Amino acid sequence: MSKSPGTITPLGNGVFRINRADGTHALAYGVADGATTWVFLNGVTHVVEPARRGRTTGTHDAAALAAPMPATVTRIHVAVGQRVAAGDVLVTLEAMKMELPIRAATDGTVGVIHCKVGELVLPNVPLVDMTA
Repeated sequence: MSKSPGTITPLGNGVFRINRADGTHALAYGVADGATTWVFLNGVTHVVEPARRGRTTGTHDAAALAAPMPATVTRIHVAVGQRVAAGDVLVTLEAMKMELPIRAATDGTVGVIHCKVGELVLPNVPLVDMTA
């Protein structure tokens, strides 16, 4: 008999509590738009889409650097040309009185910043472009 990896409990308003088998927990935030769902967990946005025939699998780097829900930019932590490491905070957003750090998914260089402090940003719109 295999051990359960944990449970997910909906808390309402797109917030979920993830209870891991090791006793730790995390909060995740989800927003759905049609068949696509954005999940914000541990500073990273994950895009969940149904599989499509003929489509190759790959990473969603642009989606990972986008807002998971409508939010306001409260701080930009990087500058164009700056080298960053995976996990570095690039932009901080605020939505529904929550602070949402947008983190680099991979090591790279900041190419373009598409937002400014105080701006309202929408889901699935890249906030930062990165190059390898």
